[in-house]
Amino acid sequence: MKFNFKYLNLKFEESAAEYSQCIQHDMQEIAFVGASNAGKSSAINAISNQKKIAKTSKTPGKTKLFNFFKAEFGYIVDFPGYGYSKVSKAQKKEWARELPQYFSLRKNLAGAILFTDIRNPMRELDLTMFEMLANYGLPTLIVLTKTDKISWEKSEAVNKEISREFGNCLMFSIKEIGSIERLVNKINELLSS
Repeated sequence: MKFNFKYLNLKFEESAAEYSQCIQHDMQEIAFVGASNAGKSSAINAISNQKKIAKTSKTPGKTKLFNFFKAEFGYIVDFPGYGYSKVSKAQKKEWARELPQYFSLRKNLAGAILFTDIRNPMRELDLTMFEMLANYGLPTLIVLTKTDKISWEKSEAVNKEISREFGNCLMFSIKEIGSIERLVNKINELLSS
């Protein structure tokens, strides 16, 4: 079956360790957030159809604080995965200081996409992140990743349950072209709104 959609033409622009180093521009941005092993980097590679634009690793927690990827209609800002135990206390403190600045001060932030593993969705840190984004009034789409790892019936049941509790969400697998297309469309929609 042939799909007729365009992958996101993503280009890595830069990393920033602190909010003050973030690039200034007048386009829309979407924040990508999620636990260390939720599959954010794999999703970025899948939606851009590039194998290594975002670094994936067997060792989670490799992402610097703010990683900017330019798309046609704006930017995706990829955040470090939370919940990775080997991140130093100093690093965690720095993130706790820098993240709220980004969410409260970034004027062109259109929304956030929260990636969570469908096999164990919306864990404690995901809930904390979701609440924080809600407190800033940011529209947040939950993406249930790794749907190829469980049965279709189970995926549907989890999707219904999470949607009922948190609003509309998207099922996603890097192995399923239809789900990649849906995520690409959702990102384009957010960035061009």
